[in-house]
Amino acid sequence: MKSCRKTIGIAAALLSIAVICVTFFRVTSAKASDKLVIRLAHNQAAGSEIADSIALISDITAEDASMNMEVQIYPSGVLGTEKDIIEMVKAGILDMAKVSSNTLGQFKEEYSIFAVPYLFNGQQHYYDAMQKSEKVKELFMSTEDDGYIAVGYYANGARNFYLKEDRPCVEPSALKGKKIRSMPNTTSMDMIEAMGGTPVPMAAGETYASLQQGIVDGAENTELALTVDGHQDLVKSYTYTEHQYSPDIYIISTKTWNRMTKEQQDYLVKGFEKTNENFKRLYNGMMDQAMEEAESNGVHVYRDIDKTAFIQAVQPIHNKFCAKGESYKALYDDIQKYAE
Repeated sequence: MKSCRKTIGIAAALLSIAVICVTFFRVTSAKASDKLVIRLAHNQAAGSEIADSIALISDITAEDASMNMEVQIYPSGVLGTEKDIIEMVKAGILDMAKVSSNTLGQFKEEYSIFAVPYLFNGQQHYYDAMQKSEKVKELFMSTEDDGYIAVGYYANGARNFYLKEDRPCVEPSALKGKKIRSMPNTTSMDMIEAMGGTPVPMAAGETYASLQQGIVDGAENTELALTVDGHQDLVKSYTYTEHQYSPDIYIISTKTWNRMTKEQQDYLVKGFEKTNENFKRLYNGMMDQAMEEAESNGVHVYRDIDKTAFIQAVQPIHNKFCAKGESYKALYDDIQKYAE
């Protein structure tokens, strides 16, 4: 029986390898179209609001036949973790990926600025800085020699704290002694410690089981974590601390980018701008709907809190980032220019 299971497992693995090979290394005939096919991977669940918003790029690029361009989407992490697909883009095996700025910070340290808590003083500051900052644009192009550049961003929303107990997070004392799921990066872990909690780093997909099993007492994420990830079944309170606006970033292999004409490059960038604007128009309504669902499920939502104590607690993180070097401080200062 064990031998049979082993044989089946080997066969399944070989089949998976064959599928990947067919997908990525298929040889077309001389008569085939010379259409530029761009393969884009991400880890959002297929059929979710975010995945549907990303998928718009396929429709947009198909609108102008003269661009001779097609974007194929691989959702739901079918090609691996975010770190995996970043490595694939860098190597030119995969054309594009949508990844979190936090994961990208493990490859280019300056991207860790988007994990700095209260970098942005609100949604409009976030939108303005991401759109207008020349230093952000420079950051997007700075990795060309590393095998990729960024061609756009995805306006993921504000992150907020939520707990298994019904208690508002209005000051650091509310998190004292609490084990809080953290994104696995140094800045996010430092933030939770500065705010009074104990960070427990883990992948987002592990959060539900960790809440359920008592490994953590709470977490921090956007409103969709409650509904899409089902955390509303396990937590009792959600507080709008709005401590981080962490954008997702669209990256493209420089090999793919350099194969494109200037017209195709510009058209693709404009396409991602359109998908982002579409999502921003839908975002606040989506979050309101998510919170209505969470509240109907028994989650107590705390809005319009005084964030002063949290902001003061994390200032050393701001100072630490700026102290890394002149380029870090210049990026930080340029983003702050767009605060209201």
